[in-house]
Amino acid sequence: MSIPALLASNEVKKRLARCYNDIHKELYGVGVTQLKIEAVNETMMMFLVKHQRVSALKALEENYPELKQSVDAALHQEFKRKIEWKLAQEMQLNVSGVLRDYDPRSGWACTVIIADAEDCEPDESRMSH
Repeated sequence: MSIPALLASNEVKKRLARCYNDIHKELYGVGVTQLKIEAVNETMMMFLVKHQRVSALKALEENYPELKQSVDAALHQEFKRKIEWKLAQEMQLNVSGVLRDYDPRSGWACTVIIADAEDCEPDESRMSH
């Protein structure tokens, strides 16, 4: 089954959104305010997400911009590692790559999940959880 077919299920989309939001809460202490999941092509899905601003990071940005940039980079890498693991554990989705970017001025982020092309066939149990 392709990513567009997988995302045709609202239940699957809800589970994916929960995975994303759980990791965001774990790393940043707050959930997201908006989240939309779309298929990019047969093996990629995109999360478009509006984030709440974390006040600690804002404080670093004002007085320590280089440190804030380093912290952001580390948090992005940790998020990518955790989302890949969580999607494998909870959705049985083998991920071959994660692309992520965030615009602090608007609060919008984009995360692209690249599924293994050879393993884009979810089993039926994935749809029934």
